[in-house]
Amino acid sequence: MIPVIDFGSLHIPTFFLVISLSLSCLMFVLSERVQIFGRDRKTAFDITLVLMVAGFAGGRLMHVFFEEWDYYKMDPRRIFEFWRGGFVYYGGFLFCFPAALIYCRIKKISFLEWADFFAPLFSLSHALGRIGCLLSGCCFGQYCELPWALDGRHPTVLYLFFGEIAILFVLLHFEQSNQPRKVGHLFAKWILLHSVLRLNVEYFRDDFRGRFFDIPPFGNLSVSQVISLLLMLGVGIFYYVQRKTGQAKEAEPLRPPPPPV
Repeated sequence: MIPVIDFGSLHIPTFFLVISLSLSCLMFVLSERVQIFGRDRKTAFDITLVLMVAGFAGGRLMHVFFEEWDYYKMDPRRIFEFWRGGFVYYGGFLFCFPAALIYCRIKKISFLEWADFFAPLFSLSHALGRIGCLLSGCCFGQYCELPWALDGRHPTVLYLFFGEIAILFVLLHFEQSNQPRKVGHLFAKWILLHSVLRLNVEYFRDDFRGRFFDIPPFGNLSVSQVISLLLMLGVGIFYYVQRKTGQAKEAEPLRPPPPPV
């Protein structure tokens, strides 16, 4: 756990350093994907900006109002002290989804096609972000005596990191497969697999995450677990509606074009 890196009088929060480096890495990967798949570069980076702003705001607000409202209501100015930490991944996601949808509607472009394009990046961004959690010491697990325990606790952050990396490879496999695929299905697969991963890893966490809900047969569920279940349900509804209506559009293969002769 290295929450702060000191350079003399300069103190850099490790979490934000990792996030900054991760964003730089993701921008590079995004640029490469735009080039490989022939996407409009301006649109891709505009959507990225929308996602970054919405994710920052949503992640912060969910932490404030669903995890630590008693702390922030004593002095609302603390809400804006984001450099002290306090972000919730699902809060960012729940803001990103409608923000990107609205942007795509305004620009009259296909939300689902772009969601498929960004799906591997979503998976990679979540994995890289968990490195920041590991170094800052948040999102820690319950006590255990397993050989891979970290300081006697479940390495829940590593569960999420390696799980998301595995999901990334699954998405890349489907993306490059020759099998026909419907528009939006790659994005839906990421939501489903990520939600299943998050639902299960949450059972091993021991950090404070706000209110819990008793939902049989799952037991006491955190807010993130409830959201995971709702997302899984949403994916099921998405597949059902597409199959029922038969209106699903065939996706163009997201494979690199052949090299010039």
